[in-house]
Amino acid sequence: MSENLNKKRRSGVDVMTVGFALFAMFFGAGNLIFPPELGVKAGPDWWIGVVCFILADAGIALIALFSLIKYDGDIEKITGTVGQKMGVVINAIMILCIGVLVATPRTAATTFEMGFTPITGIDSKIALAVFSVVYFAIVLVLTIKPSRVVDIVGNILTPVLLITLAIIIVIGFVAPAADIQPAMVDTTVKDGIYNGYQTLDGMAALFFGMIIITSIKDKGYTEKSETNGMTAKAAVLAAILLCLVYGGLGYLGASTGQLWHSDVAAGTINQAGLLANIAEELVGRPGLIILGVIVAFACLTTAIGLTSATANFFSGISNGKLSYGKAVVITCILTTLICNLGLSQIVAFAAPILGLVYPPVIVLFLLSYASKQSLKRNVYVCTAGLAFLQSLIMTICDTFGVEGLNWIHSLPLDTYGFGWVVPAIVGLIIGFIIPGPKMAEVEAKRAA
Repeated sequence: MSENLNKKRRSGVDVMTVGFALFAMFFGAGNLIFPPELGVKAGPDWWIGVVCFILADAGIALIALFSLIKYDGDIEKITGTVGQKMGVVINAIMILCIGVLVATPRTAATTFEMGFTPITGIDSKIALAVFSVVYFAIVLVLTIKPSRVVDIVGNILTPVLLITLAIIIVIGFVAPAADIQPAMVDTTVKDGIYNGYQTLDGMAALFFGMIIITSIKDKGYTEKSETNGMTAKAAVLAAILLCLVYGGLGYLGASTGQLWHSDVAAGTINQAGLLANIAEELVGRPGLIILGVIVAFACLTTAIGLTSATANFFSGISNGKLSYGKAVVITCILTTLICNLGLSQIVAFAAPILGLVYPPVIVLFLLSYASKQSLKRNVYVCTAGLAFLQSLIMTICDTFGVEGLNWIHSLPLDTYGFGWVVPAIVGLIIGFIIPGPKMAEVEAKRAA
């Protein structure tokens, strides 16, 4: 009786640790800077923007995590449905986006602009270069031993992050510094979805999930039911924490953030500057220090998770020829270099990449819930393929201003950022019609 009770207590503590770690890995630069701007632009409809943000961020992340749980942490069972080689390419693109090109360098750039510069008053390219070296040196030290990543993040860094976040949000709710003004835009739903995409949590979820599942097994929960159950509970806990924080930050933007309504409308203040101004308005000079702590811990925990995931991936596909340690070092060097582009450039650079990659990835997440005994391989290929084709045409149209491709925005649901849905459905139908083997048969031949 006492043994069972102790085991339940221990598992409860472990779920909290893992759930906190997963939340902190997700909650990085984009999660922090996008909701307040959504709140400012949406005004009284701030909650609609936040809900859409949550659906495109935590919603997709949960879909990805539960699909990973279904396949015991084997990411290739999800993306490899369009072909083994193509699956590796998709995985590589995702990990490069979250680990090297966008999300990880963005954590350092955000910490510099929101934590370091407001407090010190120092803002120069040389300062950013020095700061990025120090920042990723810390990431390197905390990531180099993979077994320590989850416990460091879950037990030490996350509690500090949550406490400091709560201080700013509670003050903003109790004593908002301004009245909520009318909405600036009529694209609240689309803005919420696109900003949710830009957090990259949907992609990161697969790789974070692999880290979490490994950590749970290392804690002694080796039975499949135990591992899957704890992973699911940790995922739900992380999602709940994300929703609470997004709601608070969105409200801060809708209320206190309205003081910079005209600056946001004119584009003379970026997301980082907006949040720094909100913190200073609510708490004064100490608010900048509190915000600096929030940013540092939020970005650092995400950078640790992303760097570890990146190193694990490239060490794995090289069959150990590139060791985990060396992969961590290479990742930190590359992200240090890209960080020096600055936050605004990284955010602008990310948008077309994410618009291109996310639709087919979401399709594969959703299809992973279907039975491979009943679906043909053609269904996966055609559905993801047409979703990718739509996103490719839209990205070319929007990025390069090709007027001849403007018809792509006439597709149903495009206004809400889901223009890929109808092409994906068409691909699904075509995949059912075209003769071909079941996915289970294809995988059986690969294994043989």
